[in-house]
Amino acid sequence: MSAVIIVLFALFGLAVGSFLNVVIVRVPAGESLLSPPSRCPLCEAPIAPRDNIPVVSWLLLRGRCRSCGEAIPAGYPLVELGSSLLWVIAAIRFDGFAIPVAVAYAAFFSVLLALSVIDLELYILPNRITYPSIVASAVIIPLLSLAYADDPAGAILWSFVGGLAFSGFLAITLIAWELIVHKEGMGLGDVKLAVLLGMWLGLLHPVLPLHALIASSVLGVIVGAGVMVVRRESKPFPFGPWLALGTVVVIVFSGPILRWQGFDDADVETSAPPATASFGVVDGQ
Repeated sequence: MSAVIIVLFALFGLAVGSFLNVVIVRVPAGESLLSPPSRCPLCEAPIAPRDNIPVVSWLLLRGRCRSCGEAIPAGYPLVELGSSLLWVIAAIRFDGFAIPVAVAYAAFFSVLLALSVIDLELYILPNRITYPSIVASAVIIPLLSLAYADDPAGAILWSFVGGLAFSGFLAITLIAWELIVHKEGMGLGDVKLAVLLGMWLGLLHPVLPLHALIASSVLGVIVGAGVMVVRRESKPFPFGPWLALGTVVVIVFSGPILRWQGFDDADVETSAPPATASFGVVDGQ
């Protein structure tokens, strides 16, 4: 992929990140995403377009509101930079694929970023984001498959199987945990998120949801244990961000993961499941 395309993805990712900040603040509060225009939460002064340039405006304002001087949390530019990075990662990972495929996965990564930040801050995964994302994916994935897959039916099938399998396993784990430990573990929000994750993982290869589950569990255990050691107490720990991170890691490194598991290029071209052959996951990054 050319440097120009990567730069465009980076810039668009910044713009998307600015919108994600609105989503992160307003969705949990039940507010509209469209109105009123962005404003300072303290003095409620409208934010002028010149003060709404991703990252740049925060730096020029030295992290403070132009009207009242209230500190603007560093989380805002960090989300914008994180979104930009995820768009660049998607562009590089799907180099050689049709650009709409890279854009679709970049948008998927952006949704995961918004959900992760909300879950870290509020311990919730809003249905207002999860449900529309699942519905949109159920429309976009078939369109991508029909446009670019050698076997559209196979690609669509494995995508939906991935969503059901990932969420089903988490649901069983949730029920078993509560029956055995008699304490609340994961929330249903994690199970619903797994539907979304499994769909985009299954589109690339039907075994990837399993790898994402393993990666997410390992990340969650390591980070959770570290948090408990630092805090010296047991507190609620959101699992959604680690499901999201594990999924992104597995998507980015899906080629090496499948080769390690024994899928080589010949397997992909001849006998691998249709979704794999359709999108050439092993031939990708």
